[in-house]
Parts: sequence; structure tokens; C-alpha cells
Amino acid sequence: MLLTTLLAFMALFGWSEGRPDFSILEDAYFHRILRFTLWQALLSTVFSVALAVPVARAVALDLRLPGRALFLRWSLLCFVMPSLILITGLVSVFGRSGWLTPWLGSGWRLYGLNGILIAHVFLNMPFALRVLVFQWQSIPDTAWKVSAQLGLSGWQRFRLVEWPALRGVLPGVAGFIFLLCFNSFAIVLALGGGPRATTLEVAIYQALKFSFNPAEALTLAWTQLLVAGGLFLLFSRFGRLRWLAPPQGQPWLPRLHPLTLWSGRLAYALAVLFLVVPIATLVPVAVLSGGQGLPWATLWPVTLRSLGFAFAAATLATLLALGGLELWRRVTSPAARQLTEFGALHHLVIPGMVLSVGLYLFFMPWVNWLRWGWIAVIGLNALVALPFVYSQLKPGVFDFDANYRRQVADLGLHGWPFWRHLYLPWLLPALRRAWALAFVIALGDLAVFGIFGHDNWRTLPWLIYALAGSYRLQAAALASLLLLLFALLALWLLEDHRRHA
Repeated sequence: MLLTTLLAFMALFGWSEGRPDFSILEDAYFHRILRFTLWQALLSTVFSVALAVPVARAVALDLRLPGRALFLRWSLLCFVMPSLILITGLVSVFGRSGWLTPWLGSGWRLYGLNGILIAHVFLNMPFALRVLVFQWQSIPDTAWKVSAQLGLSGWQRFRLVEWPALRGVLPGVAGFIFLLCFNSFAIVLALGGGPRATTLEVAIYQALKFSFNPAEALTLAWTQLLVAGGLFLLFSRFGRLRWLAPPQGQPWLPRLHPLTLWSGRLAYALAVLFLVVPIATLVPVAVLSGGQGLPWATLWPVTLRSLGFAFAAATLATLLALGGLELWRRVTSPAARQLTEFGALHHLVIPGMVLSVGLYLFFMPWVNWLRWGWIAVIGLNALVALPFVYSQLKPGVFDFDANYRRQVADLGLHGWPFWRHLYLPWLLPALRRAWALAFVIALGDLAVFGIFGHDNWRTLPWLIYALAGSYRLQAAALASLLLLLFALLALWLLEDHRRHA
């Protein structure tokens, strides 16, 4: 896991006499890109967290909300949804010919900061919502009952009971969302609309793919790595975010004031509309197309190829996470455990475009990427999904190690019998969730394929991107619905086994 990053940076250091081009740090172009990257990430984070708080409170405290359980599942899908599905839906709603565009005024433009913010809030608000709902659910029944017995007002109950459960997790949620938006690629590439709305990740892609200037790309990459890495270290100190944790049983909850109750229901209704309408709009757009404009001869091979790549990447990510966690479980040195975690999690902050192009350049003298690029697509997508898989499996491994480590040592269990009869059955619910999550992440890949892919073996997201780029929106909507169907099936597998967790 560490070797892939090392080889990528070795390849990039081999260009421009082994030095990055630091002169770009004085360029106004670099300053503009850095400012916009930070600004859009900050705005996306503020809006995502601020909008998630009232909705999460309503979902956690009002058990009579219609479709509450389904909404939580949909929120999970929104967070990991392939970006091309969302982009196609947003264009059909807010684009130049979108059905909502006439109501937004003549100055409205989807492409630019507007579209980037809408897309980022759509993807990241559900993440914040699920984390906060879990935090509200973690408040013990005794705290609610005591607050009711003392006759606390709504504000007093929030300040003394609810806020202590939230304040410890909000910095971590905000930091994680900021990191995701800071490293965003597909959203900015598709909705940026030009040089004025370019982020570091897209600038790296342009420097390597179009102008082929590795020295400039390396400078941008180190800038992104230092900022993103510092943020990762900062928010990781606030503990793990159990946003995929199974829902708890029905708790005892206090009676809410009617104003609080109905304002929460209004926030819930608006959130449902915001998260459902852009995707639901794809259905009539696809139906009106009647299947015209869609390359049916290539659709099914492309779909099967995407499913195969995602299946292989998810399986590889799960195996890598299991191997890393097994090493973490066996070693006792804190330094060794930190190194193991760094190996599994550092791909969360390494620019994906630099990792891809670095490996492309390193192996280019020996590997025919036109023929074997699919191996890199699978491997790098596994590394992209690895931090999420590792984070999902680690709590189960930690609990197993805390409860059964001595018993396993006393009984002398090891090898395949230990894995088959004890370890894997314990981890099975978490394995299902982690594998399905990795599958959906790999299924929507656009960045890695942009470097290693080829038109002779395109994937479904790249086909959607090509259709939308040629203004065949109806065909793109139909292909997006197909991609959404497979993502839904995978996430159904994830949530369907929650009762066993």
C-alpha cells in the first residue's frame, strides 16, 4: 500500500531534473486556484453541516416522520452515489434547459460555483446527517427522562443534554467534509465551467493530461497533500465517525414543543425534496428518450465491464483491509500500529490524479497500458476505497481483539479453522457493509479511468460522461438510471443485514 505511493512520487520526481517547479507558487494562476479550492470547500462544508443539523434532529427525535427509515437509507446512497448520476440529474433540473431554470432568473448559471456547491451539499449533507442522527440516538434514555422530570425547556434540554453529545463530533464531521470537497474531482471537472472555477485536483489533471507538465503537477500535488494531510491529521484526532452504524432500538424520547415539531418536519420535507428531485427527474427524461441515442450495442458490454471492475476492486480493497487489520491486531508496538493505519488510510489524502499518473509514468517503459490499463483501474480503485473499508472493519476487529484475544491464545486457535469458524463469522456483517461500500465507490470511478482507460473498453460512468458531454442528455439519463440501479442493489445488500450487526 505504501509502495504504490512511493513509486508514483518517484516517477514524478524523475521529471524536470527531479525538482518541482516552485516558480508557480508566485503565479497569480496558482493563487487563484488555491483560493477557489479553499473557498468552495469551506462553503460546501458550512452549508452541508448547517443544513444537516435541523434535519438530523427531526429524524432522531420524531419517530413518526413518514419514510424515516427509507430516508436514512437514501442518505447513505447519496453520500456514496456515483457523481455522474448526480451531475446528470442536476443538469436536467438546473441546467440551461432545466425545468427549474426559468424560475431562477436570467442571471442563473449552473456551471461554476453554484453547481459545485449544490452537488457537494447533495453528496455531503447526508453524511453529516447520518453521523448526527447516530449521535442523537446515543443519548441514553435516562438523560431524556431526567430532563423531562426536571421540566427543562426546549433550549435548556438542547444545551444540557443534546449539545454535549454533538460538540465532540461536529469538528470531525466538518473536517472530513472539507477534505472531501478539497479533493473533489469529478464534480469540479463537470460543473466547474472553465478556468475561473478550477481546483487543485483538476489543475493537476490538466497539467498532466493536456500540457504534460509533471513539474507543475508535482508542485500542485505537494500543495494539496500538505493542506489535505494537515486537515486529515486534525480531524482524525476527534475519534472515529460511526456513520454506517446500524440504527439502535426505539428509545424513550421527550415530548417536543409543537413549534419545534413542525419546524423539524418542514426541514425534513425540504431535505427529502432536495435529495430526491434531481435523481427522480432522470426518470421522465429517460422515458421521453424512448431509448433513442443510447448505444445499445455497447451498453451491455460496458455495464458488465463496470460491474466486473467494481467487484474486483471491492474484493481487493476488502482483502487489503483485512491484511492490514490482521497486522494491526498482531503487533503490540504503538508505532507499528500507527504505521499500519497510515498505510491503509493515507490514500484518503494523496491526490488520486497524481497517484494514477505517477504509476502510469513509472511503468510506462515496461507495460502496454492500452492493453493492461484495466489492472491499474482495479488496483487504484481498491486503494481509493481502502480507507473507507478499513475504517468500517476496524471497530469489529478491535472489539474481537478486546473480547477474545486471550481465549484464542489459550485455545491455540490459528490458521484457517480460526478464520472460518470464529473470526470471519464475527466480522461478516461489517464485511458485507464494507464490501458493498467499496463496490459503489469503485462503480462510479471517473478519475482513474481518465488516465488508464481507453475507448475500446470504456466503463459505464465514462460512457455517461461522453453522452452528457455531447449534449445527449436523455441517453445519459437512461444510462445513469442503470448505474443507479446497481448502486441501489449494492446498498440494499449493505443495509439489509443491519439487524445481524
